[in-house]
Amino acid sequence: MSRSSAETGLSLEALADAADRANRLQRVTDRLAEALTPQQVLDAILTEGLRAAEARAGAIGIVSEDGEWIELLAQRGYKRPILTEWGRFPVSAELPMSHVVRNGEPLFLESLKARNELFPNLEGRGRDGHALAVLPLALEGRILGVIGLSFGDDMVFSEERRKMKITLARQAALALERARLFEAEQAARQRLAFLAEASELLGSSLDYEQTLSRLAHLSVRRLADWCSIDMVAADGSIDRLAVAHEDPDKVKWALELQERYPPDPDAPHGVSLVIRTGKPEFLPELPEEMLEEAIGDDDVLREIVEQLGVRSSICVPLNARGRTLGALTLIAAESHPPYTSADLELAIELARRAGTAVDNSRLFQEAEKGANAARALAYVADGVVLIDGSGVVRHWNPAAATITGVPEEEALGRRVHSVLPAWESLVSHVPLVGPDEALARPVTVPIVLQGRELWVSASGVDFGEGTVYALRDVTDEHALEKTRSDFVATASHELRTPLAAVYGAVRTLRREDIELREEDRLAFLEIIEDESVRLTQLVDQILLAGQLDANAVQIDLEPCDPVQIASGVLESASLHLPDGISLRVESNGVGAILCDANKLRQVLVNLVDNAVKYSPKGGEVEIRVDSEDGECQIEVADQGLGIPSSERERIFDKFYRLDPQQSGGVGGSGLGLYICRELVERMNGHLDVDSEPGKGSRFTVALPASG
Repeated sequence: MSRSSAETGLSLEALADAADRANRLQRVTDRLAEALTPQQVLDAILTEGLRAAEARAGAIGIVSEDGEWIELLAQRGYKRPILTEWGRFPVSAELPMSHVVRNGEPLFLESLKARNELFPNLEGRGRDGHALAVLPLALEGRILGVIGLSFGDDMVFSEERRKMKITLARQAALALERARLFEAEQAARQRLAFLAEASELLGSSLDYEQTLSRLAHLSVRRLADWCSIDMVAADGSIDRLAVAHEDPDKVKWALELQERYPPDPDAPHGVSLVIRTGKPEFLPELPEEMLEEAIGDDDVLREIVEQLGVRSSICVPLNARGRTLGALTLIAAESHPPYTSADLELAIELARRAGTAVDNSRLFQEAEKGANAARALAYVADGVVLIDGSGVVRHWNPAAATITGVPEEEALGRRVHSVLPAWESLVSHVPLVGPDEALARPVTVPIVLQGRELWVSASGVDFGEGTVYALRDVTDEHALEKTRSDFVATASHELRTPLAAVYGAVRTLRREDIELREEDRLAFLEIIEDESVRLTQLVDQILLAGQLDANAVQIDLEPCDPVQIASGVLESASLHLPDGISLRVESNGVGAILCDANKLRQVLVNLVDNAVKYSPKGGEVEIRVDSEDGECQIEVADQGLGIPSSERERIFDKFYRLDPQQSGGVGGSGLGLYICRELVERMNGHLDVDSEPGKGSRFTVALPASG
């Protein structure tokens, strides 16, 4: 065979290998695209992923919230029960997975000997495989977890094999984060639904003892294996008001246990501590030393604790008006997973509402006993309005004044329709019950008061001589729900578009009945690459927006050169500039400014990208850097479509997007300008826009000068 023929053969073999790797990776991508939950993602990685990587076995670990631990979640192909054997281990351990998490780089060990040389503590252990590839599941510089792949024999990891496995890990990380976001959104909706159900229950009766007992049972159905509620008695002692578990025999046993081991008011943990301090106690995992301290030498108590099987607990105070009324305890044991920080937040909110309900109930009881209802109602968080049979306002508590914007003195003694023209549109939807009937479910309706739209939850009791209405302003809760709905709709749309493009390109590449030219194949691969980048950018924006909402974005202010930053942004933008667009920077000798250079660069990149994107007919994009009155002004101006005056402030709202007819069909997530303004304001600056439709826009970032 001639040298040319041999080279051709090798080239064809290399192309075949590359095509085979691409097909295997595509099968993984298809499975990951179908996965919605983290467990489905793990299953996809450990089936198609192992086949694609040609690995005999694999395991996946997730890094804990505090970054200190790795927890193995799934494995496949190992002879040993490694989830039981390893389970959870520290990031600081001298183990391959810990090493990769600490360093953030892939680790390829081509033989058992190579593994033992790097990790001598493992010699003689784990002979399920020889070669080993350990890869970080990384996203946005964060290590989400790690995947370990074991191979039956020694193996030389060629550059192509390494790249393929690294790509597999990147796809897995993106899919895992997407699934976690989806699961978090579902969990948030479930928490809102639970709080709504709990609020309805808490508002259904003034008998708070009965209500709290029902709340404990509701919590067991949704949040815990065990739930108990303790209240502070008049003499300062602690009374257990309710205990709930699905098994009535266990509830009886727990009550007997309470009599045998009454609570120590000076205990350093649990209900006593929470009531003394008014602060939550959160134990995602019950420390062994705490159990030993509580048990002591009591063998009977030790057996009881072992039967309980407590894994995790939350104890939160029932606070109201600066006082701790009691405590709510949730325990995860046999069937419930360990609690997370999200569960703690939910428990705190539940306890706050329960504390308010108890306080309101007690206030009503005191009012009945002392004929002092008006004074009690002044402390009720809900608006309470009493209308007599002729439609005249007889009671209008402070909360009602706050909700409606009408002071008590302007409402009392007047007909309600003259006090509040929107009253009819509100109460026409409210079902009324008699004084001896259970309260009907409150209805939520929108009304316009003094030019602003409010969403009000209302219920009413008709006692013959008049009607009492209870009102609650739920505008913020409604806005939060709308924001979440907008998020789901926007994210679904924006994720579906690039996924559809990738899917179409891949399907075309895989068709055997079409013979593609090399340039056509490269064009489809470019589509896949471009849309993958778009997907990554969208996920990054969603994550950053969430971090901004949670106030979890760190801003490091230091003196920076704004001209240098602006020039760098334009230099990068010029590398992928459409035809007809020109870029330039103008400055007037501006000095240093006080900002976070990376965050400012991120803002300018977004503004320049928008300027280019919304200039379909071309033109000049200019960054001008000037200083005035102790601050630096960085202007990004274009000659594009412009923005209607009615939309100029709304474009900074989260998820807001211009009408396609106004934006020339240019889409977006609706997060970019929201993120820009948030970042600028957190650097003690402000972001404004001036625009004229058809002539372009000018965005101005103003930041304080350094020194």
